[in-house]
This record gives sequence, structure tokens and C-alpha cells, in this order.
Amino acid sequence: MEALGGLNVSQKDRAPLDLFMETLGCGTIRKAGNDGWYWEVNNLRDIQARVIPFFERFPLIGKKAEDFARFRAAARLLARSNLSYQDYAEVLVLREGMNGGGKRRYKMQRILRDYTPSPRAGERGG
Repeated sequence: MEALGGLNVSQKDRAPLDLFMETLGCGTIRKAGNDGWYWEVNNLRDIQARVIPFFERFPLIGKKAEDFARFRAAARLLARSNLSYQDYAEVLVLREGMNGGGKRRYKMQRILRDYTPSPRAGERGG
């Protein structure tokens, strides 16, 4: 899940995040550096079994609906038993399109270089 980063919902008020966690029965709530809170789900099984079905039943709207479609597609790719270099690259392309490109701890090129299988057998990606 590191390539996708899991699901992360930020909020100044913790109560809605507690409700998400209680309703979906997964994830953790942590203090954010901006005096806020965030609920995150990094377990792929929970994302597939709980988070995605919830948001399919109760759809997001606007830009967040587009982000969710990318998130769902990336989660489906990550669920494959043997991911290729191209699969990882596609997940990262989907990720780059979410949250308006957003602030990222790790750039796509670094992840492909350091954490993915090589397009050539026996070598690191890069």
C-alpha cells in the first residue's frame, strides 16, 4: 500500500473521523501537525472490503469523486498477486492525479527507483 499511501482523511474536528472509524471498523486516528486530526486506512484488505464499498454506496461528489475513482483503480491494481513494474508505474500515475497532485513525501521517480521490481529481471527499477 505504500505506493498508494492508503486512505487519509484530514479534519480539524475529530468527531467526523471517529464516526468514520466506528462505522467502517478500520483505520486509525492520529494527530496532524496542523492542529487537526486524520483518519487513515493502510490495510489493503480493509480498503477493498470496507472503504471502497462504503464510498460506492455513498458516493462522493465533485473532484473527490474523481479522486475516489483513481483510488479504487489503484487499489485494484495493488490487489494483484504479482505486480509488474508497469503496474506500479500505473498506480503512481493514478496517485499523482489525486488531490490535485498534492504534497508528496516521495516522488514517483524515487519510488520506482527504490521500491519496485525492475523492468529487467534481476535488477532494481530505475
